[in-house]
Amino acid sequence: MVPNFKEFPHKTALKPKNSISKQNKKAFYTTVPIKKIFAKTMEPTNKDIEEMILKTSGELGIKLYKALKNQEDVNEFLIAEKLKVTINQLRNIIYKFDDLNLLSTNRKKDRKKGWYIYFLTFRHGEAKKAVIKLKKEELEFLNKRLKIEETNEFYSCPKKCMRASIENAMENQFLCPECGQLLSLEDNKKKINKIRREISKLEKELK
Repeated sequence: MVPNFKEFPHKTALKPKNSISKQNKKAFYTTVPIKKIFAKTMEPTNKDIEEMILKTSGELGIKLYKALKNQEDVNEFLIAEKLKVTINQLRNIIYKFDDLNLLSTNRKKDRKKGWYIYFLTFRHGEAKKAVIKLKKEELEFLNKRLKIEETNEFYSCPKKCMRASIENAMENQFLCPECGQLLSLEDNKKKINKIRREISKLEKELK
């Protein structure tokens, strides 16, 4: 779970002492740094950030991330020129970054040409939050998928045309609507075990 530091306005948490002084009841509590309490919280690495960007924005997203790394207020036209892409191609990636709150932008009007130019700065703090958020969403999806796989029967076509629940298979009289082959009951143990491994991996990463 990602700690919400807004809940701790003084950036400290309260911890009771072993004994209470009658003369000074205020000494009942002593302060402990928040960082020690949440020491086991996941701290995303640069590799985690790159993996998140690759999943959400593709290879061009990785190139944009590297072009902005350790820099501030970078001219979008200079980036497009460096990456050898059109400004529209670059802005499509910028919009994807914006959806995840990964950029801070300054907009300035070009006095000669009359159009606006965006100056970009990558927000590493927000990128770390995005990594955790997306991993939690993936974990939630996998748990739902696991429940479906464990509590339902599936039938598949021998030619791999389709995979159907028992309800859909019955509607088609257990025949594949694509090729007419008889559908067979699927052994989904491998799928279940694979999902469990992915869930276990994500849970460990989020600790």
